[in-house]
Amino acid sequence: MDASQAQAYGDYSMNAASILTTVISRPTADRIITDVGAKGLTQQRRTEGFTATPGLGRIKGTEVWIKGVYDEHAIIYDRALRDAVRVGDRLEIYPNHICPVVNLHEFAYLVSGGEVVEKIPVLCRGKLQ
Repeated sequence: MDASQAQAYGDYSMNAASILTTVISRPTADRIITDVGAKGLTQQRRTEGFTATPGLGRIKGTEVWIKGVYDEHAIIYDRALRDAVRVGDRLEIYPNHICPVVNLHEFAYLVSGGEVVEKIPVLCRGKLQ
């Protein structure tokens, strides 16, 4: 499931896919910049209906949403999260729509217990005809 499906379902415990991102800056008292943006998450917003989301992806384990993306950066506004993370820390993001996100990546990594157990190529990537 992705973030929009979990919003509709009301539960994030079934979400298996996430994007790993690294905190690269904490430029203000309530802002975090990470190293994944539109090229890794898309710019797709879900603004209407029962799958609507308040941002561009939800930070796993929090109620915090990505507010904006550029090509290779995401912007998060949340003072508590900003105070809890440091540059170099990693965050997991549940993307709004997993289908186009998978198409943006060459590999998917299966993780168990915090360890990568398998690297799988995304063979259908860019195969539109």
